[in-house]
Amino acid sequence: MANSRNDAPGKALWESLRTQEPPDLCQEPRSGTLGVREVRARVEKAMPGDGSGRASLVAASLLYHDHHNEAHDMVQDMTDPDGSLVHALVHRREPDYWNANYWYRQVGDHELYRLLARRLGSMRPAGAAGAVADRLVLSGTLDPMVLVAACEDAGRRGAADPVVDFLRRVQEAEFELLIGLLAGRG
Repeated sequence: MANSRNDAPGKALWESLRTQEPPDLCQEPRSGTLGVREVRARVEKAMPGDGSGRASLVAASLLYHDHHNEAHDMVQDMTDPDGSLVHALVHRREPDYWNANYWYRQVGDHELYRLLARRLGSMRPAGAAGAVADRLVLSGTLDPMVLVAACEDAGRRGAADPVVDFLRRVQEAEFELLIGLLAGRG
């Protein structure tokens, strides 16, 4: 989990939100997701109050559960790094890759990239998916633009392709770490 100031609420929240299946790289629905009201209720239960990162946390949680429009509505006017990061994730999953890259440029450097690069070290698969993993962290930290390009390329592959499976697991880790970071700031 993330090295946030207070990991316990983030871990508890993640466990209450986690689904059996990782999110699709685009907007394909999956079974086991929660409704908007239930996602909000679980965030409120884990993180009562109105901390500075609360809206980004709710938006990330909604996006994880495939509520793209609701997440986008929450972040569309945010300009801080966390809001911009969630905004980039929304567009990457639309897929609107150009717009995702625009929002990643607004984020700048983010702690999530270093955390995810470390996580990828333990996730590295063999073959073509391993080559993708290497490209993602070639700079020493996760390069979100390379992740966008990999997701775009994955759209041309079949759902059963090992690269697609790997990228879905990367995205799952990305949400876990982001939700932990945002909860730690709450």
